[in-house]
Amino acid sequence: QKVINAMGAGAVASVIQAALSAVGEPIVNRVLVKRMKVMDAVRDVSPAMMLDFFKTTLTTNFLKFPFFEAINAFCAALPINPSIRGVFTGFVFTTATLPVTNFRYRKSMQLEVNWANIYEAYFPTVIRDIVYGICRNYCTIWTLAAFPQWAATSPQVLFIVVILGCLGSAPFNEWRGYLLQSKGQELTFKEFFKPSNFVRSTSLGAIKQGLALAVGYWCAPPAAKFLQGLISAIKG
Repeated sequence: QKVINAMGAGAVASVIQAALSAVGEPIVNRVLVKRMKVMDAVRDVSPAMMLDFFKTTLTTNFLKFPFFEAINAFCAALPINPSIRGVFTGFVFTTATLPVTNFRYRKSMQLEVNWANIYEAYFPTVIRDIVYGICRNYCTIWTLAAFPQWAATSPQVLFIVVILGCLGSAPFNEWRGYLLQSKGQELTFKEFFKPSNFVRSTSLGAIKQGLALAVGYWCAPPAAKFLQGLISAIKG
């Protein structure tokens, strides 16, 4: 039941995050990979591009979000160490969904998609997702210990732990961004890894991710109740 609920929450979060990502992801990716300033990235993305990208974010989110939340919920029900749980979640999720992730990234940057780049930057991405899973699991434990009246699926818990997970795994996300630079347009290592660039791209990405999942879990119960009522009404 927990896995099913998590998938439902993940599905709701998928729609919410798809809308947020259609606006934010092209900007975040330009900040992450091209190291553009936020306002320059905003000016580089048109409303038409955002609307077109929404089709991509919605489709890919329905694959990625529920899958990750289902894996996380399944592992949370097992009596295993949080580190092992994080490794398992990150490895399975990344290996299965990296083609989708890279397809989405390239669409957001209006780059060509082909078989040669669907597993691009695999190593830093799988490490990033493993570290994210571990950080999120430990942060959940610590947050619930500090606020025992909250549940693991409380929106406020998810907002906190997802952001902390993103921050903890940020160095590997930056490494991924470095490897995803377009050939012939690469920044040097020193130029790419400026602290100001790191702070800018990490904070944007973490807040977007945390907000989407927290709102998804907040909306999931009333959305599920509404759908159940609608189905009951149709059945008569």
